[in-house]
Parts: sequence; C-alpha cells; structure tokens
Amino acid sequence: MLITAGERVALLGANGAGKTTLLRAVTGRLLRHTGKALVLGQNLKNAPPSAYANVGFASEAPAADPVLRVREWFDFLADVHPRWSMDAEIALVERLTVDTDRRIGELSRGNLVKVALIAALATRPPLLVLDEPTNGLDPMVRQELLALLREWVTPESDSALLFSSHLLEDVEALCDRAVLIKEGRVVSELAADELQSARRDGRLTALITDVLGAGSRP
Repeated sequence: MLITAGERVALLGANGAGKTTLLRAVTGRLLRHTGKALVLGQNLKNAPPSAYANVGFASEAPAADPVLRVREWFDFLADVHPRWSMDAEIALVERLTVDTDRRIGELSRGNLVKVALIAALATRPPLLVLDEPTNGLDPMVRQELLALLREWVTPESDSALLFSSHLLEDVEALCDRAVLIKEGRVVSELAADELQSARRDGRLTALITDVLGAGSRP
C-alpha cells in the first residue's frame, strides 16, 4: 500500500481486521512486527526518534494527563516537538472554538477529538494518521472536522491522510481512495473513480461489504 502527498486514503475493515494494528505500525507504535512501514523512505521500526516527527496521529482522545489544561498540554508539545507550529495551533484553536483553559478530563467527547486533532495538525506532519476519530460525534462536529481535513490535505498539498473509520458516509465525504483489509491483509483497493461511481449509484456500502465478505479476488 503506497500513499503519496495530496492523497486522502480510507482504511476499511470489520472489527478485528487489523486496522488499528496497521496504524500502530505506520506510526511507530508497534515495534514487534514483520514487514516494513516506511514514512518518507524511513522504516519507523528502526528509525531514530526524530523520524516520528513526520507522522501526526490522532484518535478519540489526546494522549494527555486529564488534569492538564488544554493550553498546558499544547505548551508541552510545543516544547518537545520539532515541527510544532504556534501559528497553526492558534488558528486551529480559534477555528474549532476550543477553550484552552479547560482541563482535559472535563472535556466533552467532541472537544477531546478536537484537541487530539489540533495536537496532530499543529506539527504540520507529512503524514496524518487518524484512527476512528469521528465515531460517536454529533453531526455538526463531524461535519466541522471533515471540512477541516478536506482543506488541510488537498491534491496540491505536501501532506497525506490515512483515515480509519467504520462510517462510510465519512469515507464518501473525505477520502478519494479506499484500502480494504481482512484478517490483517489488504484484500482490495478502490480507486477514486470507482469510489465516485459507487457513491453516485448508491452502492458504496454494498460494494465494500461484498469485497470484505469475499476476501481476496483472483
């Protein structure tokens, strides 16, 4: 599976298919695995710590102590992350209307996702990896985050997005290519034109279900 700058790629599969395991390998969080996960040509399994700065990761909540205030968490990240952009942090906080004086443990589900996403985007990473971030969000927050991601990763940008989700409506709205995995293996890829055709005809769900149910095709 190859992802290039400007692409927004969905990673799809049933529960237990291996999506989270694959994302952990790509982000360097899974060190004991076979094969290679290369980011900008570097295998994160053996790369120096500086290589991790090229990957921004967000899931359902920030990996922060809940007693910290949001601004304290961002200040810590700004101190330790070589790619942190204060301008990006300020712009994202304003756009997503996040109260940085609130403690992380006091935040709603939607605001936790916003804080996690800001922490990933403020590093301006070449590769942005999101693991089911929109699950359980109300429709307004979901649409707000999807719009931001569409603007952040465009065909002209120097960054790419790998997005794991169970929500096919988010895949339709955000991604231009889908990679389908089953039992830890890639079984199919849906190119942009195939995704668009399936969207228009209202058969995207049926197509994905059929591919995952059949497994690898000759």
